[in-house]
Amino acid sequence: MQTHPFFGSVINRMTGLLATVTTWAIYSLLLYCYGGLEWWMAGIDGLISIGLLAIAGYLYGYIFEVIHSLQMYLLLGILIQIISLAGAWEIELWLQQEAITDFCATIPLRLTLGTLIWVILSMWYRIYNLEKQSLEESIEPSEPEYAINELSVVKADEETILDRISVKDGSRIHIIHLEELLYLQACGDYVTLFTSTGQYVKEQTMKYFEAHLPQEIFVRIHRSCIVNMEQILRIELFGKENYQIRLKNGICLRASLSGYKLLKERLSL
Repeated sequence: MQTHPFFGSVINRMTGLLATVTTWAIYSLLLYCYGGLEWWMAGIDGLISIGLLAIAGYLYGYIFEVIHSLQMYLLLGILIQIISLAGAWEIELWLQQEAITDFCATIPLRLTLGTLIWVILSMWYRIYNLEKQSLEESIEPSEPEYAINELSVVKADEETILDRISVKDGSRIHIIHLEELLYLQACGDYVTLFTSTGQYVKEQTMKYFEAHLPQEIFVRIHRSCIVNMEQILRIELFGKENYQIRLKNGICLRASLSGYKLLKERLSL
């Protein structure tokens, strides 16, 4: 299981706690000054609202790496705002029965602050992930793993090249044909296979798939990702020496510098 960014370092933990307390204080102050709430109710309301956002943000830290779709990101953000509003609504009704009118008047303020908090938190996770991946690549051997893994691709000529992948799911067995496969992503000792109809977990290694998938169709663009080249819409530069692969369905995948070079070679660019 991946390490949560919050536990990545003492600085991350201290920064997260300080940011949560500061945000609660600011949120409560704005509810008191502009929301017309009494100071004690504003404090409790802010504690519930920020607490729910903090819990949702913490849980998001476990899944942000696998959310590539903008629609899913927006849907998740809307769901979190609804949960935060519902929690604040319930606590105000419990503390003060006539608070319905006052609460409705504060909805624009709550949505604005909640959305801002969600965007800032998401950007922090994104920056953290980019820094972590850059650090991992900086400590890799000077010779790119893709150059080494070309040997395994050559060996694959003497072995069976896959034309389909079987995945066992309880009592069911799914047969995934290569044309259905969008990309593969490493997940610990497993590999997640992404298709247009869903995703499947296979107890296998990335090196195995790199060696047994047809190299004229699949290429390893990152140590944790293999992509179907027929599904690529375009390649974009994302920051300094960072490349983003956009698929036809809108999903974006990150490519390392060595993965980008290998992809260009396979595409004869």
